[in-house]
Amino acid sequence: MNKTAMVIGAVIFFCLGFLGATIYYYEKPAKEGWGTAFIMSEMVGTHVKNFQGGEFGRINDFVIDSKGRVPFAVLSYGERTVAIPYGTMAYNQEGNYFFFYLPKERLDTAPAFDKSALANRTWVEDTYKHFGQAPYWTEGGLEEAWNPSEKMKNVPSDSQSAEGAQPY
Repeated sequence: MNKTAMVIGAVIFFCLGFLGATIYYYEKPAKEGWGTAFIMSEMVGTHVKNFQGGEFGRINDFVIDSKGRVPFAVLSYGERTVAIPYGTMAYNQEGNYFFFYLPKERLDTAPAFDKSALANRTWVEDTYKHFGQAPYWTEGGLEEAWNPSEKMKNVPSDSQSAEGAQPY
C-alpha cells in the first residue's frame, strides 16, 4: 500500500511539474523589443471593422511623428476623412483588417481630418480626447496605458464570431 501511494504521488508530482512548465511557457510574456512587423504601405486600403463585423471604412494613410511613432490612422468614413488614434484599433493579421474598439458614434462626431491640423497641438490633443485617449506624450498617455497583448485578447479572429466580444 505504501509503495502504491508513493508511485501515485510520483506520477501526480511529475504531471503537475509538466503542466506547470507548459503553463509558464505559454503564458510567459513576450520579451521587450522586436515584435511582429508590418509594412505600412501594404496596410493602406485595409478595412476597419467593429465588434459586429460591420465595416466602417478603409485606412487611407498613417500619421508618423518625428520620433517614428504612429499616433493616427487616417480613415475614409463615408464621405468624411477622420484621424483616429492608432491605439483605438488592433490589426487582425489573419483577416487583414483593423478592429476599431469604440462605438460608431465616436466616428460620426469625430473632427474632420485636414493635414494642416497636425501642426495644431490643440487639435491633436482634442482628437485624442474625443476618442477617450490621452496623447502619448502626456501623463497617462499611450506609453503608460497601451498594452497590445492585453488588447489583442479581445480581437475576434476570422474563425470566431465578433458577437459577444468585449473591448478592453
